[in-house]
Amino acid sequence: MCRQIASLFWQGAVTHGGGCGCTSPAEPRHPQRRQRRRRQGRRSLLNKSDVCYLIWNTFIEVTVGLLSLTVASGGMSPLPAQRVQQDNMEAAVGGVVSMVMQGLGECRLLLVTSTPVTDMLSHVLSELRDGGSGGVVVMEDTSSLSTSLIVPRLTRDGGAACWTLVFFLAEVPDTNDILNNKREGSNNTSGTDGHNEGGRKDINASFKNSNQGIKRFLEKSGLWILPETRVLVVGWDTSGTLLLQHPSLRNIRHLFLLLLLPADKGRTMELYRRCLFCPTRERRTELLLREKATLQLHVKQRLLLGRLVNLWGSLLTVITMDYFPHVDYHRSPNHQPGGKVLPKDCLDFRMVDAIASHLNFSYVVREPPDGQWGVRDDSGHFTGIVGSLEREEGDLSMVLTPTPDRLEVMDHSRIYGEGAFVIISLKPRPATQHWAFVKSFRDELWLTLLSMVVVWGVLLWAMLKAWTWIRRDREVRWSSLTSAILYGFGALLEDPPHPPPTNLSAQVMVGWWWVLCIIITTAYRSSLISHLTVPGISRPVNTFDDLLELEGWSWSAEIGLLNMADRDFFLGSPSPVVREVYRLMEFYTLEDALQKVLKGRHSFITWKNYIDVRIASRYSDARGITPLYVSNKRYPIFGGYSWGFRRGAPFLDAIKRLKQCLLESGILTYWLSDVIKQRVRETRKNSQEGQDASVTQALLPNLGSGEVVLGLSHLQGVFYFLFAGFVVSLITLMCEQAFTHTNTTREVAAITKG
Repeated sequence: MCRQIASLFWQGAVTHGGGCGCTSPAEPRHPQRRQRRRRQGRRSLLNKSDVCYLIWNTFIEVTVGLLSLTVASGGMSPLPAQRVQQDNMEAAVGGVVSMVMQGLGECRLLLVTSTPVTDMLSHVLSELRDGGSGGVVVMEDTSSLSTSLIVPRLTRDGGAACWTLVFFLAEVPDTNDILNNKREGSNNTSGTDGHNEGGRKDINASFKNSNQGIKRFLEKSGLWILPETRVLVVGWDTSGTLLLQHPSLRNIRHLFLLLLLPADKGRTMELYRRCLFCPTRERRTELLLREKATLQLHVKQRLLLGRLVNLWGSLLTVITMDYFPHVDYHRSPNHQPGGKVLPKDCLDFRMVDAIASHLNFSYVVREPPDGQWGVRDDSGHFTGIVGSLEREEGDLSMVLTPTPDRLEVMDHSRIYGEGAFVIISLKPRPATQHWAFVKSFRDELWLTLLSMVVVWGVLLWAMLKAWTWIRRDREVRWSSLTSAILYGFGALLEDPPHPPPTNLSAQVMVGWWWVLCIIITTAYRSSLISHLTVPGISRPVNTFDDLLELEGWSWSAEIGLLNMADRDFFLGSPSPVVREVYRLMEFYTLEDALQKVLKGRHSFITWKNYIDVRIASRYSDARGITPLYVSNKRYPIFGGYSWGFRRGAPFLDAIKRLKQCLLESGILTYWLSDVIKQRVRETRKNSQEGQDASVTQALLPNLGSGEVVLGLSHLQGVFYFLFAGFVVSLITLMCEQAFTHTNTTREVAAITKG
């Protein structure tokens, strides 16, 4: 380095004049003089230029000697002989890294290193600033980030739309240098292949120790749940490939590796792109660049992969359970818990088939090992389908209800199906005809008529008494209050007990009473006939409040509700009515619960889409008439149903986008109705022969022609009332006779004594 500096100074001294006072002679312009001058110079052994050169050379030698003494004494660090070449290499690496990061888009940038700031990082930062990168550059060491999660930082810091992480690995010393050092310190002990085994161990240990901070950072970063994050790993030699196998990077789609490989004439750079979904399973990385590290490097290929549109035949695992019309499948004869099942025609499998054909992937369907949908157990983990996705034993699930607890361990797509509870009860039955003659009028109307008869009888009796007091020469036919009241009842029944009164004012009053009685009796006849022909029906059960108000009424739900998130709908409801309904709820199988409903005074709480198919196929006749009643009040469950995914699934956005297209096209509504119709047609073949006896018995009142003929069943209440009147009359007669007999006996005894 000193000689180069001296040569530069010497050239300047010769050109502009040296500091020693020597000047170069002026060159003659005439060519003959120039040739003569050259001949004279050859003859001369020592001229002025030679003297100046000898003086300057002596000065340089003295300066180099002084510098050597300074370095030897420790006053100055020695400069490497290839520092210029090293500076060019770092500048080239910085330029390549900056070009790669610029190709990754305008994102927030985070540089993570396991070593202090080096010249290479300085070149990277300067290149980014000079290039006008829109991203914000953050320089942090792993010592401050290894104990904190980066996912909350990436999701909330600055509201960045995307992030790019650059990992600078520590440089591992060259193999030859380590082997040479080992040979000198161990008397050249080597293995059977002629290489030092201790040197190899030191290489691995050096890489492990140097990049341990980055590994700890990845273990706690949670990058596996951010598949769209851009990650660039800058490594030395082939040691950088070890970081690509880290579990935290298993879901990253845009993962790049920049290797700095040794070569005979300088450094060689290789840029790789990791491929999650490739045409062949063996091809996991793609070479994008392999050139010598120079300042003229340019990355011509587009780095980002864009949207995921092809999974290249990847196999996905679907975890689900039977829930028609959404999910339906066949089990093999030797089916084991958690084993594979064969899909049948249903709504969700039509959806996944359409999406799989577009994204080019295949799938296998399995049941959860414990046969549950998924609730949190005592250990804090989930069971069933949710537990399988939490442990990443499956890729996605179908017809799953999203809840706040489940969203902590899995991801969900958009809701595509309605999830609502309904109440299944026996259809409202016709009211009994025993007391139809009484129920023709409402209770308040009967009480009004009774009070009017009594009041009219009292007024008529008072008028007759006033007439007798005013006209003392006339006689009044009715002289008692009982006769007046009984006449009012007799007129109402169209059978007065005796002729009307003789005075004109009382006759006018009786005449208007007869007009009122004609109106009342005509209305009663019409109401009685309508009640006998079209009887009233019992009150339907539509809400949970109706269940609590009915006396002697019970309700139940399916046993599977205990292992589902729908249980939280009742337990976590702010309504005390809903919680009380769950407290008094019974649990049966589907068939047992519906049999109890058919017997009466029992309701079944279940999911609407699930029960509609069962009622239409098993509990309806050939004309579609069913004895079961579905409440018109629906209770939504957490918004509805969706698909669940393991956290960090890189194909989540692609499937969500295609599901959105299916929803907006309206094809899901058509598929749902078509699946239900096909299933109903299949299960209702020979329905008359295979129909349950209880269903047929419950349908009997609805199987008539619609014409009603009055019979004893309609008017039996009238005869009961007549028989009751006979009994009351008989008891009254017996009491009257006993009272008369007692009075007669007393009178005879008194006469005898007297």
